[in-house]
Amino acid sequence: MSFTTAATALPKLVLRALRRAPGLLWRALKRTPRALWLGVRRTPRVLWLGVKGTGRGLRAAWRGLRAPAGRLSVQVAFTVLALAGALTAGWLVVPSAGPAWSFGTEPTPEAAETPLALSPEGAIAEAPAAGLPAETGTIGDILAPTQTPTESPTSAAATPGGLETWAANLSDLGIPQRALVAYGRGELVSAAQNPGCNLSWTTLAGIGATETTHGTIDGNQIQADGTTLTQIIGPIHGEWGPMQFLPSTWEHWKADGDGDGKSDPHDIDDAVTAAANYLCHDNRDMSRPDGWYAALWSYNPRDDYVKKVFDRADEYGRKSTA
Repeated sequence: MSFTTAATALPKLVLRALRRAPGLLWRALKRTPRALWLGVRRTPRVLWLGVKGTGRGLRAAWRGLRAPAGRLSVQVAFTVLALAGALTAGWLVVPSAGPAWSFGTEPTPEAAETPLALSPEGAIAEAPAAGLPAETGTIGDILAPTQTPTESPTSAAATPGGLETWAANLSDLGIPQRALVAYGRGELVSAAQNPGCNLSWTTLAGIGATETTHGTIDGNQIQADGTTLTQIIGPIHGEWGPMQFLPSTWEHWKADGDGDGKSDPHDIDDAVTAAANYLCHDNRDMSRPDGWYAALWSYNPRDDYVKKVFDRADEYGRKSTA
């Protein structure tokens, strides 16, 4: 058939289809109610067959569950469901909790920490620099129980080149002068009370700097009588004063560093003297690296703490003699 003939016949075919469409539609509509009626008539039977099949399945399942293998299967299934529920609940509460495979990621290796310069085995290579000596004159009877160092006519503080002058000459260290006087007095008192300990004021200053920034933490300050403006109480263990003594430790090592007849952990003179006695006990020699390390480790058994005290004490010692 040529293209022209096909083009001529196409309208006739379309017209014939349009003429037959109403008849076809009418016959389809006539059959619809019969088909619906047959479906309605058959629905109860289909439903009944479905119920019967479900009943048979349930009875078969019950018989299977009562068998030993069935009971084991139930236990396994409940265990798996419980584990899955626990993992899901844990993920919802803390998405990154649990083993790495439970949330689809592999654990990332933690970076190795840089070891500290100090260690209990090797201690330290040398004790921190001792610094400019606090004793600029004879200390005489500075340790008389009812006498303060400044009351002694032969004490270092009573001489023209006493502790006040010594501390004033070291103002560039950034240590409050009243605190530096206490550290110097601590060195002098320790030299008399703990011969052979060789405790330097720089170590006491290193502790004071690390613990409470020489009693100035949180805007505090050391007053003329040596007490802090407000009491310094540690936030975690309730430590006392500028040298941060635990209450139980203070009860054992408390001292009267300024001879006023009282032992007050919030008085820097008393606190520094008690710290000196604590550091020097067990016949330690603070001029030896192992002795110095053991003393500071007993004060606070943490390498990072000991290192911080060492760095500050060494800095004070080197700057004071520069």
